[in-house]
Formats: sequence, structure tokens, C-alpha cells
Amino acid sequence: MEKNFYFKHDASAFSNAKLMNLVQKEGLSGYGIYWAILEFLRMQPEYSASRVTLSQLARKTNTTQKKMMRIISDYDLFVLTDDRFYSSGLFERMAAHDRVVGSCRANGRLGGLANSLKISQSDEANALALQRESNHIITPLKSESEANSCSSPEELLRTVAEMKHEAIWQEQMAMKSGMGLKFAAHFDALLLAFSTYISLIGEENSIPTVNDAKRRFFFWMQSADCKQLMARLQRQEEAAPDPYRFETIVDGRRTYCGMPIEEGAPPRPAINAVWDDDGHCWRH
Repeated sequence: MEKNFYFKHDASAFSNAKLMNLVQKEGLSGYGIYWAILEFLRMQPEYSASRVTLSQLARKTNTTQKKMMRIISDYDLFVLTDDRFYSSGLFERMAAHDRVVGSCRANGRLGGLANSLKISQSDEANALALQRESNHIITPLKSESEANSCSSPEELLRTVAEMKHEAIWQEQMAMKSGMGLKFAAHFDALLLAFSTYISLIGEENSIPTVNDAKRRFFFWMQSADCKQLMARLQRQEEAAPDPYRFETIVDGRRTYCGMPIEEGAPPRPAINAVWDDDGHCWRH
């Protein structure tokens, strides 16, 4: 079956204060462009898109790239990162939609199992027997589904911890975070903060799978709280003392008190530390 690219549209959307402000300044054409952007985002992976797509989208909607960028950035309707944009409202709606779709697919597999038995619908007794058999089949599958959902902070931590094994995804997050190579050093701290946030708002059950956790982590990473955390982690790293502060570089070689330091030696730990050639270590 072809995928159904559906998303909810509130009938009262036109009365939203932000959209009313958009219409007042941009006219109904701006309102139409807003929904065209949402429809475009709905069809994108992770429901977000690169800024470079704006020129193509502007041509498709018969408007200018400047006006489209203004609608995305000036009315607090979308979230902009360094190279991407998305709608937090669309993301939340689609997260709920995806959970329902997943549940329907699971139920569909059960229906397929029943159909494969080829029981005649006219045979009432056999149909009832099939129903009883199906009930036995459904019960353990439902329990397994419930077991896979994160109903506690401990289960949430276990699900989030699985993201540590997603190397390619971590590289993508490192690029989007702006921290570069430093992202890996702070990844555990970010995961812990993310898990704490989800627990505090009581939404453990909204992250039953690793893919749900990765998608939710991506959007959490764009939040002000996460950005403040990343900035604080970087400041702490920059404030860490230089481990080689008790040494001097002369002609590209490490020295102390005019004496060369053995190659491969650990940093000099204190101002009064002296290198022991026999023990190959620093001594006070």
C-alpha cells in the first residue's frame, strides 16, 4: 500500500494569534505559503528540511525565496537551526500519528494471521473458535508491546543508552550540534540530561523505540535548555587547566627548568616535580 502522507489540520488554525499576525502582514498568500511549507515538511525524513531547499520550494509556490524565508523566520511559526528548519507543532502531531500507525501495523499483522487460516465466514462455530484462538495470540503480543514501551525512568535510560551504538547517527548529531569533535566527549552528559527532561515532563511512554528516542533527541537538541547545556559544557572544557602548564616548549621540545623532558612522559604534575630517569616518572 502506498504511504499516506497525512497530517492533522485544526479547523481553528486561522484564529491562531501567530497566523493572524502572518495574514495581517503577508496577506492570504502568506497563509497559503505557510501551509505549503508544512505539507513539504510532512513528506521529509524527520519532518525537517535543509535551508537550501527554500529556493526550489519558492519556485513551486510561485513566490520569492526572500518572502518564504521571512515567513519561516519572522512569525515564530518554525524553528531555524544553522542549516535546517522545522515546525515543532508538526513534529508533535506526527509523533502521535506515527505511534498510532505503528499500533495499526501490529494489529494488521494479527489480522493477516487470521486470514491465512482461511476459515469460512459462514461457519459460525469455526469463526468463534478462531476468535478464541486469536484472543490467545493477541494477549502475549500485547504484553510484549507494553514491555517494549518505556513506562519508567529506568526503562527510558535503557532505551536511550542504545543510541550510544548508533555511530553514524552520532556523527550527524555532532555536526548539527555545532560542537564538532567535542560532541563525543559530552555525549553521555547530553543523554543523561535528555532522559531527565523526558522523565520530568512525564513522557516516558512516548519513546517506546530507539528511533523514537533519536527523533525526540534531535528536536530536544534544538531547545534553549540543551543549547545552554552545550555552551556550559564547552565553557567547562575551556576552563580546564592546561596539563602542560608546568613545562616550557623550547625548539619544539618539552622542557622544565632548562632540562629536556623524556619523550612520551606524562605532563609535569607540579611546579616542584622532578623527573626520575631511573623510575621514568615524576617525583616531588
